[in-house]
Amino acid sequence: MLERLKQLFESPSAKLLLLAVGAGAALTFVLQTFDMNLFEAHLYDFRMRHKGDHQMVEHTVLVKIDDKTVERLNEFSPLSMKQHVSLLKLLSQGHPKAIAYFINFNDSITAETTSDSSKPAENPAESFVQVADSLYASGTPVMLGTDIDVTGEVVPPFPLSKLPHRVATIHKDGTTFSEDKVTRRALFSIYDEPVLHVQLASLINGKTAPTDYRGIYHMPDVDANFFLINYVGPTQDDQQRFTEISAIDILDGKVSPSVFQNKLVLVGTKTKEDSNDYVYTPYSRQIFTNAKLTIHANIIETLIHNNAIMRASRMFDVILTLVLTSLIIAMVFRTSPIRGVVFTTVCALVMMAAALAAFRWGNVWICLAHTLLGIFFAYYVFVPYRLIMEYKQRWQFQKKHEVLVQVEELKGNFMSLITHDLKTPVARIQGMAEVLGRSGADPKIVSEILGSTDELNRFITSILELAKIESNRIQIAKTSKDVNKIIEDCVHKFEFQTRAKKITLATDLEPLFPIRVDVPLLTKVISNLIDNAIKYSPEGARVTIESRESTEQPGFLEITVTDTGHGIGPKDLDNLFAKFYRPKNDITMQTKGTGLGLYLSRYFVELHNGTLTAESVEGKGSMFTILLPLDETEILNAAIPPADHDGETGLFKGDNAYV
Repeated sequence: MLERLKQLFESPSAKLLLLAVGAGAALTFVLQTFDMNLFEAHLYDFRMRHKGDHQMVEHTVLVKIDDKTVERLNEFSPLSMKQHVSLLKLLSQGHPKAIAYFINFNDSITAETTSDSSKPAENPAESFVQVADSLYASGTPVMLGTDIDVTGEVVPPFPLSKLPHRVATIHKDGTTFSEDKVTRRALFSIYDEPVLHVQLASLINGKTAPTDYRGIYHMPDVDANFFLINYVGPTQDDQQRFTEISAIDILDGKVSPSVFQNKLVLVGTKTKEDSNDYVYTPYSRQIFTNAKLTIHANIIETLIHNNAIMRASRMFDVILTLVLTSLIIAMVFRTSPIRGVVFTTVCALVMMAAALAAFRWGNVWICLAHTLLGIFFAYYVFVPYRLIMEYKQRWQFQKKHEVLVQVEELKGNFMSLITHDLKTPVARIQGMAEVLGRSGADPKIVSEILGSTDELNRFITSILELAKIESNRIQIAKTSKDVNKIIEDCVHKFEFQTRAKKITLATDLEPLFPIRVDVPLLTKVISNLIDNAIKYSPEGARVTIESRESTEQPGFLEITVTDTGHGIGPKDLDNLFAKFYRPKNDITMQTKGTGLGLYLSRYFVELHNGTLTAESVEGKGSMFTILLPLDETEILNAAIPPADHDGETGLFKGDNAYV
């Protein structure tokens, strides 16, 4: 078991996996040490802008004290308390579910008196409280939103402080996140006291505890709970999803009280005179574009539907970065650079699409900054490393190649020298054997000597031709020739062999036009195929040579050499035309050969732009097929009449046999 595990870990795949995971872990650790909140904030805003828009919100109405209102009343924002009393009375006629004021009333409290000094002074702020109390008694609470500072809640001025009030501040991302002053999160509670937005949302969903809501997280430094706002859509003035009504239209009686029936009415300022009425949001960072009143409404809407954005854990971020960086590093070393670029790009796009889908349909924020940077760093850091390794290997291969080229040249020169030098003594031996034969020596001995010298001569010739091929010194010289004549010349050379083994050598040659071929090369090919068929066939077998215009391959001349010998196995058939290859069986062990004949034959046929293929069934025989193109045919005569007789040579047709 231990040995098996050792072999497993020593395999190239295991080493690559360990390298990828180790490098991915190191890269993940380095990336996690960097604060990428600003980059992450931009990715968060991108998802918020592309998560899809909701329909208009029906249960909330925004009453804005806008530029038109202050100009019409000739006052300053946020209006005097007298105007607020009138506005509150008109709103009460619609019987809303609740009325919330997100206004700083410090500038609105004034000591207003009647023109008749005999009457006691009237305080509009007290009147406002009285109207609010009467509304509360009728089931419509009036609540005031307040600010917060280092001392805690900044309560409204007296007597407004007698009314229900809660913290209702707009949070801007500062030192704890992206430091870009964009409003992405909201306060849920501070010092265990829910803010005004929670109180308003509870009038609809009845929830006030942090455990009742998703996505609530605690900040110990300020002892407060926060959540991420799930905006219902764009926050720009001309695109936001809440019904807005100008305060002056209500004061002028242009708005029916029924508009406010059973609705949450939020009252706030929205003028171009004060930039504090506006904030930055993920949808826009232009000044005087995103009113705070709209942000308050989005916060309440998030709480009502309990769909705050939840942030995936830090551990999930680490694991995701580790997995993807390791995968990219493994791909860098296993694929080509082009495929690596495509895979890296696709991986990043798929990750962004998955994160957008989780954000849109699951309200889950998957941090992408470390993951995306990890993906691209994994590729662009390790690709150069791979290129350096490949360059080093290429340099080593180049050096080895140069040595091999030199060795190959030396081998070629050596083989040429040896074979040339061997031809002379072989020719002398052959000549002396012929002299001995004429002088009355034993014919059997002379025959064996001549046979051996012929075998050695063929071997030397094959080696010389191989050397020419490897040195590209083979030159083809085509002439117009009747292929049938070449076949018959080859057949005549094997009369003695066929008689000795009692093999039937038959021809079936169709009339053909002469074509351009290299006669010596084609002769060697056909002779070699016939010789092999005779050598590897048992006594009494049949060898047939046929020629015709191919029906399966139009435009080609087809020559087949078929035998009824022992056949060739599938494994040997695949390697039959390889250099120096000979099938390993009892028949080949008893038959002399170099393993070069078929290799050279295929090469010579391919020089003619043709093909040489083999088919065989063990125990039934083999068939070798030569295909030569006819597109280089030179027609010597428009039509060559066939012979009226088969003739001894069977030049045009016949089934002559030599037994």
